[in-house]
Amino acid sequence: MDDNSEYIEFKKRMGECSFIFFFYITNFTNRGEFMKGLGFQPGGLGDNRKGFLIAIIAVLLVPLVYALVFIKSTLGPTDHLENLPVAVLNKDTGAMSGDKPINVGEDLVADLKKGNALGWDFVDSKEAERGLKNLDYYMVIEIPEDFSKKVTTVMDENPEKPELKFIQNEGLHYMAATVTSSAVEKIKNQLADKITETYTKTLFDSMGEVNTGFKDGADGASQINEGAAKLHDGTGKIVSSLKEKAPDINRLAEGAKELKAGTNTMHTSLASKQGDIGKLADGANQLHAGTGTLLQNLQQKQGDITKLANGTQQLTDGSGLLLKSLQGGSGDISKLADGAKQLDDGTKKVDEGANQLSVGTAGLEAGASQILAGLKTAEAGSNSLNDGIEKQLAPGAKAVADGTEAVDTGAQGLKTGTQQVADGIEQLSKHPVLGPILMADPNFQKLRDGSKQVAAGAGQLAASTPRLKEGAKSVSNGISGQVAPGVKQLAGGLDQLLAGQTNLVAGAKKLNSGASTLAAGTSALAEGTSALADGNAKVKSSFGSITDAVTTINGGLQSVNNGNQSVDEGWKTMTAGVTKLEDGAGQVAAGNQTVKSGWGELTTGSGKINDGMTQVSDGTQTVNTGWGTLTNGVTQVDDGIAKVEDGSEKLATGLAGGAEKTGAINTGEKNVSQFAAPVELAGETINKFPKYRYANAPYILSLALFVGVLLISLLFDLKKPAVTAVSPFKWYLGKFGNMAGLAIAQALIISVFSTFYIKSGAANGFNLIWYSVFVSLTFLTIVFFLVLLAGNIGRFAAFALLVLQLPTTGASLPVHLLSDGLQTISKFMPMTYSIGGYKSIISLNHYGAFWANISALFVFLAIFAALALVTVFFRSSRRISQDEAAA
Repeated sequence: MDDNSEYIEFKKRMGECSFIFFFYITNFTNRGEFMKGLGFQPGGLGDNRKGFLIAIIAVLLVPLVYALVFIKSTLGPTDHLENLPVAVLNKDTGAMSGDKPINVGEDLVADLKKGNALGWDFVDSKEAERGLKNLDYYMVIEIPEDFSKKVTTVMDENPEKPELKFIQNEGLHYMAATVTSSAVEKIKNQLADKITETYTKTLFDSMGEVNTGFKDGADGASQINEGAAKLHDGTGKIVSSLKEKAPDINRLAEGAKELKAGTNTMHTSLASKQGDIGKLADGANQLHAGTGTLLQNLQQKQGDITKLANGTQQLTDGSGLLLKSLQGGSGDISKLADGAKQLDDGTKKVDEGANQLSVGTAGLEAGASQILAGLKTAEAGSNSLNDGIEKQLAPGAKAVADGTEAVDTGAQGLKTGTQQVADGIEQLSKHPVLGPILMADPNFQKLRDGSKQVAAGAGQLAASTPRLKEGAKSVSNGISGQVAPGVKQLAGGLDQLLAGQTNLVAGAKKLNSGASTLAAGTSALAEGTSALADGNAKVKSSFGSITDAVTTINGGLQSVNNGNQSVDEGWKTMTAGVTKLEDGAGQVAAGNQTVKSGWGELTTGSGKINDGMTQVSDGTQTVNTGWGTLTNGVTQVDDGIAKVEDGSEKLATGLAGGAEKTGAINTGEKNVSQFAAPVELAGETINKFPKYRYANAPYILSLALFVGVLLISLLFDLKKPAVTAVSPFKWYLGKFGNMAGLAIAQALIISVFSTFYIKSGAANGFNLIWYSVFVSLTFLTIVFFLVLLAGNIGRFAAFALLVLQLPTTGASLPVHLLSDGLQTISKFMPMTYSIGGYKSIISLNHYGAFWANISALFVFLAIFAALALVTVFFRSSRRISQDEAAA
């Protein structure tokens, strides 16, 4: 029975009881008004017996009707759950479990449709949302799209739990919320059992494959033994071969070191001579620039020399004319003086050009001498380089190339052997039966990893040796086919360049000597023309001596003219020679640039050769080291294969035993069911309620009797009468006796009528009747005392006591679920014990508890009866004292 439902029902009853009692209290605040409300005067029975009888019947029947409305009802909180609307929204798209499709959502919907646990309504998203919004559904259960997919992740590294979502509208009804929550929990458990059953079937289905695998593994274990023996023989041969080749690998590494040293020496020599080659090229450039300048000056001065020759010719012609004129008496002194002046200026310019030519030829001679010295140094270096290449570098490179050929052949064979070993072990590890067992052995894993490392190392070695072989061949071919001929060509070119440069130096010396002679001649010419100019000036000033002087001048001019013509012809000849010299210097400069560029390329190439030999040397050292590592690895592989051979027999025995045990596993439907739901509840319910009213009866009867007593108190005026002839005790007995008669009648009516609906045996039926009378009298003494003490305020206090007892006496929740404070209050509430007594009779059949509750109620009855009697005597004595004082 659900205590939540009891709480809801009692809340309803409390409201009804409060309304009834409040109606009577507020409308009939004293006995007279109440009696008037019933239609008679309060003078006694004789005044209006009919009205008093109606009042008694009303007081007796109201609690009866109130109690029987609930006791007679046959409905419980869990009846007609199929009418409770709950929406089911299935979004599950299904999934694949191995090679089988599953859809847990569809299976759940099919199961729900078979039953009527609740009012299932299978809807889509829009209908579910609209139903919640319109308050049509108490709950919406949603099966997500990935529900089945998450079910299949149970064996994944990160399994995901499927979620069954629901939205509950608890505000519609608390009892409905409790019922739907319980239904969701049952669905969850149902799904869990179904999913577990699916997992178990899948596992059992795979047992047959495991059993077959064990058998196949046992058959293959002997094959592993045989294959391991052969494999052991092969690895032994590989180890022997590796050890035999180790000295050759060591020699190869040492030879590569020596070759690297030779290439380094060659590269260092070429790099050290790079500066001298640069100086040679720079000197040739300077020589070319100097001859160019000389040629330019000669060409520039050619015009002046020609003008000089023309001027002297004109001067000669003029002096001849002058002489003729003078001899004829009509000479032109002014023209002669001007021609002499021009001649003097021309000779001065010729003298300046001759001096510049002399300086240029001296620089040309010095530059040509520097170039000659540089070429001699370059020739000596190229001869040394040629000897180093032919005697050291080429033989060493050839030896390395021959050694790498043998290394490549051995490495390729080693790669093939180690790869075969690794492939054999890998095939064992991937065997469908033996693979998982072998992989569980740490020694086999070490063997497998070691073989892979050996094969990988051999593969890297085999991949590197072709490059090593090609590099060594390229180095050897480059040295013998390109470097050596290039160096020889360089030496031949330097010889030719040296011979040409020697001739150039000799020519430059001759040119310098001729330029010096030319400079001396032009200086003398300049002095002559200066004297001529001075003489002409004197002629001009003294015409008298001109004629004689002109004759002399004319003869001198003839000599000067002839000399200038010779200078003009020599100047042209020298210009042509310098032009050829400039062309030759250009060719020398270009050749030196080619030599410089070629020397740089040769140096760069030797650097690359040196770098390549460094890589070759480092590679051979790595090969040497890796050869030892490879030898150790293959030795470990050989040892591991020996262990595999030794353990194969044990493996066969173990696999056979595994096949026997897996074959004995039972995989029937009963076993699957046991795995899916290993625990079943095997309990029993004692003191079970036949119907829901049996659970409510103790609370209803206690409440009805208390309310009835409150109504009875409205029929009687409990004030002490003005006449004091009646003793207090007699008055007490009279009032309490009348009220007790009605309380007993009320209890008899309610209890007797209840026995028709609460059937718990004849003895319990009799106990229910007299116990109800006892409870009614107990409640009466409490209400009687409160009303006697305070009148209507006492009635309100009795009503407040009733309200206080509803949440503290087990009416809404079991007493043990109340807070500590309410549990303490509950011990002092009479309804706590009246309800307990009714439970002992109706549902528990526990007479020990029954009499214990009767004892507690008797304490209440005795205490409040005594308090009421004390109150009556106290009021009576007080009134007598007041009457005597008034008299």
